[in-house]
Amino acid sequence: MKNIKNIGIITGLFLALTIISCNKDETNEILELQQQDVVFDINNFIPPDVQTSSKGVFMSARDGEDFPECSDKVPSYVELTIDDGDILRLKLVTLNNKTETEVLKLVEGDYKLTSFIVYAEDGSPLWAAPIEGSYYELLWNLTGVDVPFTVLKFDKIKVKVDVLCYVPYDYENFGFAWFAYTPIEIHTVCFFGDICTKFYEYFHNEESPYFGQHYDGYDFAAIFSIVVKANDEFGVPTDIVVNDPDFNSNLSWQGVGEPLCIEYPDVIGIDETFTYEIWLTMAEGDPKLVYTGVFDDTAVADRGNTNGFGGDDGVFDFVVGNCSSDYNDLNLELPAFLPLPTTGEFMVDDHLVNAYFDVNFRGLDNEILFENGGNGYPAYCGDLNHLIVQGTWYAAEFYSSLEVSTIPAHFNSYDWGALNWLVNNLEAYPSLSYLEIQGAIWWVIHRDTAINPGAIENQLALDALTHSDFIPTVGDYAIVLVHDADSNPASPEGSDDTQLVIVRVDP
Repeated sequence: MKNIKNIGIITGLFLALTIISCNKDETNEILELQQQDVVFDINNFIPPDVQTSSKGVFMSARDGEDFPECSDKVPSYVELTIDDGDILRLKLVTLNNKTETEVLKLVEGDYKLTSFIVYAEDGSPLWAAPIEGSYYELLWNLTGVDVPFTVLKFDKIKVKVDVLCYVPYDYENFGFAWFAYTPIEIHTVCFFGDICTKFYEYFHNEESPYFGQHYDGYDFAAIFSIVVKANDEFGVPTDIVVNDPDFNSNLSWQGVGEPLCIEYPDVIGIDETFTYEIWLTMAEGDPKLVYTGVFDDTAVADRGNTNGFGGDDGVFDFVVGNCSSDYNDLNLELPAFLPLPTTGEFMVDDHLVNAYFDVNFRGLDNEILFENGGNGYPAYCGDLNHLIVQGTWYAAEFYSSLEVSTIPAHFNSYDWGALNWLVNNLEAYPSLSYLEIQGAIWWVIHRDTAINPGAIENQLALDALTHSDFIPTVGDYAIVLVHDADSNPASPEGSDDTQLVIVRVDP
């Protein structure tokens, strides 16, 4: 993707419309052409809710159009051309707290405004109208040149034209600044992501978007897209996507070597918030929503600003599966990746020395997580109130304890942080039998005094409950929930519904 070097600050310039009076000499049989008043009036411009992202066929600040650089100089005059004629210069004056041009006289007829540039007193250009059909003109539905308009007899007419200036930026020391008369800043925020997983070969198979990506080991750059939505006045996300969907992904460079930088519009004088979504590209090529966050309209890529969006390096860094150094400028840690099957069957078998029972799988559409398949996995009961029959094959539903939002609502009360901590710390309680471990799990799940765990298993359960915020990282174990797809877990004990099975896996 091309780096955006020149982008603009948007304001609107409008022609005021008023009715003027004229007297006609009824005795004069020769009708003279009368000139009408045209005034350019500077007002705020607010972009429409519906935006167009088509790139157009003319040049723009993004791809080369020569917009002036923004400055804090005071606008003094406008130079414009009509029908590609001579350059006309109009002074700017302030009347009733509004800035407008001096009057331009034109006879009635059809015209086309073919250029429009605002200058400071020293002759330096401040703003210019975009070319009709160019990138920003289409993106924000602006009115650029060429602008057709009609002058009518006895009328002051109003013609809308928007102007832009740009501030060059790089994503380590960046910010757009709006000066006098400007209502919108174009802000840029930058993102970079890592994936840390032992399933790195799975991500880089020949059918994957990651295939051919340069990487070293199990830590590699994430391919992702960013969606930014405007929030309403109450901070609730709307359906209005404000960033350009043609420039919201790092797929073209597979995330390697540079961050993904996203533009969004900030209306000056209004406190705004925006919701951003991180959509991670999975090994199969499908996007997966892995995080939703909020930033306000002060967020910019700003190197050296420790408290800014993205921190000291100006880039919002996230990692899926934390195996990064504590010295990294990391903004967000997301749980490790678990490649769960979507279909298959499971069966529980005999009790094991190191688990309550053994669980086997067959017919999985994805066997990567359960690589030892027929050898079985150590497992535990996930609730106290349902049964499961050994030696019976059940249609399987799989859920990750690292993605709580995907787990059925009946299990919302489960403390998955505590349970994940428990299965990662069994070695610290070496004297516990599999029955005592199962008792501790039941106690964490149900807090039922009738369970009456022994002293050591009770200590394990109490210790686990102090770690509700525990999230397994790469190298830890994590719980996968396996449940009968034909079962209703909310049914009372004694029904035909099936026990939830907890399997400890290595992510």
